Amino acid sequence: MVGTLFTWHLAEEFLIKDDRFRVAESEDLSGKSPNLVVEGVHYASASQVRHVFAQDFGRSLYLVPVQARREQLLAIDWVQDAAVSKIWPDTLRVSIHEREPVAFVRLAPVRGDDGAAKLALIDRYGHILRPRVAAKFTLPVISGLRENESIEGRRARVMRATALLQEIGPLGAQVSEVDASDVNNLVVAEHVGHEVVNLMLGDENYADRLKNFLANYNEIREKRPDAKTLDLRVDGVITAVGERKFGQ
Repeated sequence: MVGTLFTWHLAEEFLIKDDRFRVAESEDLSGKSPNLVVEGVHYASASQVRHVFAQDFGRSLYLVPVQARREQLLAIDWVQDAAVSKIWPDTLRVSIHEREPVAFVRLAPVRGDDGAAKLALIDRYGHILRPRVAAKFTLPVISGLRENESIEGRRARVMRATALLQEIGPLGAQVSEVDASDVNNLVVAEHVGHEVVNLMLGDENYADRLKNFLANYNEIREKRPDAKTLDLRVDGVITAVGERKFGQ
C-alpha cells in the first residue's frame, strides 16, 4: 500500500510539474491561449468564456477542475449548456451550446432606474440575453416583463406571447409588439394603414378575434377615427375602450 501511494505521488508530481502538460499562456496581450479551443460561440462574449479559464493558463492540465469550470460557464447569460474536456497532454476543449432568442424584450424600468425601458433579447425559458457582438435578429417585440421578476414569471409571459404569435401566423406580420403585462389579457400593437391600434385579445381565440377586427376595420375608422385601443375579448364584439361596440 505504501509503495502504491508513493508511486501515485510521484506520478501526480510528474503530471503537475512537467512542462509537457502545461496549458500555454497567451504570447501577446490578447488573453487567448493556443491551448484553449472554444467551439460554438456566436453571440456570447468570447472574452467571458476565456476569462473562466484565465487562472488555468500556465499550469498543468491535470489541475484544471473541469466540473467547476463548466458551472462557471453556465453562469454566462448566453450559455445554455457547456462541455469541458481535457485533451492530453496540454489542451482544453470547450463546447458551448448557446441560448436561442425568440423575441426582443422591452423591460419595464425598476425603481432606481432613469425611467426608460430597456431593450434586450429573451429566450423561450425567460432568460434575458444582451448582445455581445454585432448581429441582426428579425424577431417580435414583447413588453410588460421586468428584469427583477422571477424567471418563472418571465417564462410564462414569453410562452403566452409566442403562443399568440404562432396562432395568428401570417396575421402577425402587422403586429409590432405584444404586451404581456397581464398574461390573461395580451395586447398587441397592430399596424393598419398608417395607424397603430392597440388590440386587447384576452387569453384565447387570438386569430378569430384579429380577423374580426380586420373585417370591421373600415367601419371602426369611419365611426371612431380617434379610437386607439380596442377591446376584442368578447368573441364577435369590438369595443372602443369606454365607447360603443362594433361587429355585432
